[in-house]
Amino acid sequence: MSLPPSVGWSASAFVAAVLARLIRKGLELVVELDDAGTGHLRRLEGLLPSVWRVLDAADSGVVAGGRPLQDLLDAAYAADDALDDLDRALHGAAGEGDDGVDERQRSPSAARKPRSPLSFLLCFSPPRSSVASTSSSAHGKSSRAAKNSNNVNLNLDALRDALETMAQAAYRCTTAYEHVEPERNYATIVSGSRTEEGAGEEAEQDDIFGREAEVEAILEKVKASDDPHYLLGIGVLPVAGDAGVGKTALVRFVFHHEVVRAEFPVRMWVHVSGELGLRKRRIVDQIINGVTGFDEHLQEVDDGRELLGMELDGNRFLLVLDGVTDIVETQWQYLIELLKPANRRSLIILTTQSQTVATAIGTMPTLTLGTLGFKDYLKMFKHFTFGSTDETEECTLLGDDCWEDVEEEEEQEPEELSPMDQIASELAKKMNRLPLPAQAIGRALRFRKDDEGHWRSVLEDKIWEGQDVGAGIPTALWLSYRHLDPRLKQCFAYCAVFPGDYVFRKEEVVQMWMAQGLIYSDQHATRLEDVGGEFFDELVERCFFQAVEKNGYVMHNSMQVLAREVATTRFFMLNDESGDVPQDVRHLTVTTNNMSKLKEDLSVQISPIPDHHFLHRLRTILFFADFSDSGDFEDVLAHILSTAKSTRVFGLSSANITYLPPEIAQLRCLRYLNLSGNRIIDLPETLCQLYHLQVLDVRGISPSLRPPNGISGLIHLRHLSASNFFLSSIPDIHNLSNLQELDTFSAGGTLHVNALGRMKQLQVMVVDNVGLELLPRIQDTEPTTEEALAATSKEGRWTSRLTTLQVHQCHKLRSLSSGLLQQQHLLKSLETLSIKNCDNVISDIPDGFKDLTALRDISLYDCPKMLVDKFHTSVRTLEISECFVVRGAWVQDHPFLFSVWKLKITGCSHVSCSDQDNRIEPLDWLNSLINVYSLHLENTKILRLSMFDQLPSLEILDVNGCDAFFSDLYDFAWLERLQTMLIRNCKEMGGLPENLCTLPELEELCIENCPAIEVLPENGLPTTLKRLSISKCGSLLTHSVLPGTPLERSPSPPLPAPLIETTPKVSPPASLHAMRLLRDPLCFYLSVVSPDAVPLARRGRFNDESLEVEIVPEESGAETNPPESANIELNQDKPPYTPMF
Repeated sequence: MSLPPSVGWSASAFVAAVLARLIRKGLELVVELDDAGTGHLRRLEGLLPSVWRVLDAADSGVVAGGRPLQDLLDAAYAADDALDDLDRALHGAAGEGDDGVDERQRSPSAARKPRSPLSFLLCFSPPRSSVASTSSSAHGKSSRAAKNSNNVNLNLDALRDALETMAQAAYRCTTAYEHVEPERNYATIVSGSRTEEGAGEEAEQDDIFGREAEVEAILEKVKASDDPHYLLGIGVLPVAGDAGVGKTALVRFVFHHEVVRAEFPVRMWVHVSGELGLRKRRIVDQIINGVTGFDEHLQEVDDGRELLGMELDGNRFLLVLDGVTDIVETQWQYLIELLKPANRRSLIILTTQSQTVATAIGTMPTLTLGTLGFKDYLKMFKHFTFGSTDETEECTLLGDDCWEDVEEEEEQEPEELSPMDQIASELAKKMNRLPLPAQAIGRALRFRKDDEGHWRSVLEDKIWEGQDVGAGIPTALWLSYRHLDPRLKQCFAYCAVFPGDYVFRKEEVVQMWMAQGLIYSDQHATRLEDVGGEFFDELVERCFFQAVEKNGYVMHNSMQVLAREVATTRFFMLNDESGDVPQDVRHLTVTTNNMSKLKEDLSVQISPIPDHHFLHRLRTILFFADFSDSGDFEDVLAHILSTAKSTRVFGLSSANITYLPPEIAQLRCLRYLNLSGNRIIDLPETLCQLYHLQVLDVRGISPSLRPPNGISGLIHLRHLSASNFFLSSIPDIHNLSNLQELDTFSAGGTLHVNALGRMKQLQVMVVDNVGLELLPRIQDTEPTTEEALAATSKEGRWTSRLTTLQVHQCHKLRSLSSGLLQQQHLLKSLETLSIKNCDNVISDIPDGFKDLTALRDISLYDCPKMLVDKFHTSVRTLEISECFVVRGAWVQDHPFLFSVWKLKITGCSHVSCSDQDNRIEPLDWLNSLINVYSLHLENTKILRLSMFDQLPSLEILDVNGCDAFFSDLYDFAWLERLQTMLIRNCKEMGGLPENLCTLPELEELCIENCPAIEVLPENGLPTTLKRLSISKCGSLLTHSVLPGTPLERSPSPPLPAPLIETTPKVSPPASLHAMRLLRDPLCFYLSVVSPDAVPLARRGRFNDESLEVEIVPEESGAETNPPESANIELNQDKPPYTPMF
């Protein structure tokens, strides 16, 4: 199917970048070129303006993807291969004189501001005059060129052929489209202003419109469903509806709702997008990662099941299965078996388009979603278009503690709408009231919300003339794709390589883009990963990607179809039902382990494979299948590797292979290799011949896997994901100078330490070694010209890219002055510093850390001999051990103390009780923490709350294992902003402070594992308290907080009467609306009667582990007589219920 008119060609930016790179390389070697090569270069230079015009027209949709454009793209692919081979020949496999920077991703620094989405590519090529003059000067110098070529033994035939092929394709293309002129292109240049942190926050806060009743219905089922499967086992709630109606957005909103967070300690989200195949490793991994946060591949599925069982044991869970199309009975039973260790009243919510699936496995009535009413849809569209703070928005987003009943608005005279409002209203009528198009178009328009001409052009675009003009994709999504920056178009189209149920990571996608040459920068100091990250965030902002979990993203079904349509036949998914592989395919994804089909489609039986076969031209090969039962897959793999020599990205993640063929070395252009999750026990040494390799992932293979000999020769390697053992076994690791991070590294001796200092590209360095005596130093060499022009510091000199430094378990480390912390002038990017468990290290740096001007997070634990007294005011989070406190720490009014927002003080094994009398005085600095909003004390022995008498900003107080912390304080009114107090593991704390009620803003109180606390304060609780949680405490404390008459317990023997009578009763404040009492064997039967004048409505819920009581003031019109007792029964004799589905 051809693309809809005016959509745009996704390959324009790639062709332009390769063309510019080819011309630049020709200019660099023009003296070495023969006359023919120089002529092709001059001819190609003359065609540049016309080529830019055609590519710009193709991007804007004026030119459809015809044969001339396809020939130009094929020529660009061939040129890219030739330039790779030439680059390797120029620098040699040893990389002598090479800085390891990929030439494909460089461009001259003298770029001018672009005036159209493609004109930024002009910065890749020199001015027209310089090309002409250089070419002219080279003409007639073939004899000298021949001599030079002989001297350096270079063969430039491939470069000459690439110039010729590209010049011919460019001529045919520009001739075919001689009279074509690009339309005005409204594609928005990437802003780069959106941060990853901000993206994560938005991902968890979807805005729901017109679904108040549905959300309330789900929350009601969560809190008080009478479904027996839910009460005694696992309930299943199906949410059904047509594609794109908003099922996922609704469930995601509920998933992050505060009520759901409080109800379910364990929450998991699994993106299924098809048949529920729980035996697929990646889906099982999603479930396990959702519980544990463990983001590594597990060696065995049984290990994952054991880990999952430990996390679920005794806990309630919420599991969302998103996008289920079919369920096999055996798979469903397998899922229930996985979830068996969980507690009762756990819930599975699944989204599906199939009412059959919903009816088959649902234990609760199906919640069916229809399309939104136009009024709600318009409000939603305006929200995404104008932003949540726009005055035109007349709705209140969900998420308040309660909703008021929706009342009919009184008829009012219609207000005159602004032009932008009128256009928004007309656009909303064109989108079939589907949420995804509203988000995609709305967020695209927000970038130009003051440009009425742009908005009107969107409204009047001819693409609206046909609804669902291609592949059933809403017209609005075609339009949102058209308005992407050309660089984003090619990046989005590349994501057609992923299967529908695949959850991808941001870093993974960005690294693949880089490997394909889709990311480039004209600034030497800008990391390509950062540029790619901005592209990725932009696609998230525009709803092309959606966040589903921590660092996990998916594409909506409609976006997946859109990506495959714009990618055309260059991308192909080989599965059980697929047809013949197109001969012009460049990116191949395999999701079947059917070896017969695989051999037939890949022509494995044909030897030799014809030169025109597609395997020779593949640039991406990804396997998403388990080949553990396929005995001959390794032979097939060797056949593929020996043929697909143009491949840039090769993925075998979780294929369960045990052997990597040595033919891997044949992939001479390979930049990305993912072998994670396999059972390989040895890597072939031929892997080290992959000169261009940038990414190598060998996580989750074998803890004893060793690096192959020669791995340090991979000088372009930027990301190496491996075990600590693997990393620490690399000899001459300093040769890998382009590595961007080293997550864990056990330095073995001075050589390795100095090696770290020479790796100037590192952003994350974690040094964990008990034998380390000296910290590494950064090699402070004279910067190159490019480095000096694009220095990363304000002083105009080269500085390290290091952002995170962790030094742990270095017991022999004695000094900080001899390592990189003495080179603070080079650490202008360092944001996080952690030094832990270094018994003998001292702080012998006269100026401390005050020159670390970007430092925000500091952790200094268990270093009894170190006291750093100088920091920069950039510090926001400070974590120290009690060793600092007993030594006096800092002087009062130290400037950096006023900048700290979060403070954590942890006990130190080197502090004894005998130290307290002598060390408790010099703590005046604690009075300077006026901006601290979070204070966490853990296992401290000498600290008291009375020492902190200047905490006007404190909102969160977490006291963990500090029995005497409240011992000498009787007034809390000065903690005027405290909202949350947690008291945990204080096993010898005999009671809570009596004047706890004086806290003016306290909303949440949590008491956990404090068995000696038996009653709440006689003066009661703060009147502002909304949430009270008591866990693993004495039974009398639980008994004392329940409102009304004493508890009646059965079948257990009653408490002695004197004990019941002497138990103080504390009435809960009227503000309290949630109370949780955990693991209390007394709570079998409950009779609740409120003695207060204001009656209380209560709901009680039980399971084996907890009693939860909600206390909500009744409406003012209710009677004042006490309500009848609510008896809630739990029969312990009844065996646990196992749902049968």
